[in-house]
Amino acid sequence: MRIVSGAFKGIELISPPRHLTLRPTSDRVREAIFDVIRFEIVGKTFLDLFAGSGAVGIEAISEGSKFAYFVEKNHEAVNTIFKNIKKFGIEKQIKIFKEDVFKFLRNFNEDVFFDFVFLDPPYKTLLSSLTLEKLCFFKYLAEFAVVIVEHAIYEKLLDMYEGDFILRKFKEKTYGKIVISYYVKEIKQY
Repeated sequence: MRIVSGAFKGIELISPPRHLTLRPTSDRVREAIFDVIRFEIVGKTFLDLFAGSGAVGIEAISEGSKFAYFVEKNHEAVNTIFKNIKKFGIEKQIKIFKEDVFKFLRNFNEDVFFDFVFLDPPYKTLLSSLTLEKLCFFKYLAEFAVVIVEHAIYEKLLDMYEGDFILRKFKEKTYGKIVISYYVKEIKQY
């Protein structure tokens, strides 16, 4: 696993211990995601949910994101994120929450708005749709925030999720057995 683009291009990431059942986002898929958002991410704030090794959030910093938040409940995965952050010297651009994603979405209370959110829950849990539903009530999404979801091809996501605002799918791309779905935040029209 390596950083595929930006300031840290080509630098190897520290992988999580092999006994963990994490499935890091592949280099190919990360490169495709950042090809879509590359020109929008500079100076923006990035939220990496179900962060695993932290590869996607670190890729965001490499591409020019000013700050990245990581949410991961697994202790060993969090240690891997810390090691990677230290390796890349980006401690001042990172904040890590060692907790469940849904607890984070319920309790987060800081003066920050997220321009980009990436979520990649374990495929077998089928948590992508539920996370999108919860994000529709998460008041810390910036205007026109983009939510990127990595999910298995067998997990079908809706074209629109509605809560306090709408998350509307604007792009979807399949890579073998993996699908990347892109949503944008829209204000509800009354």
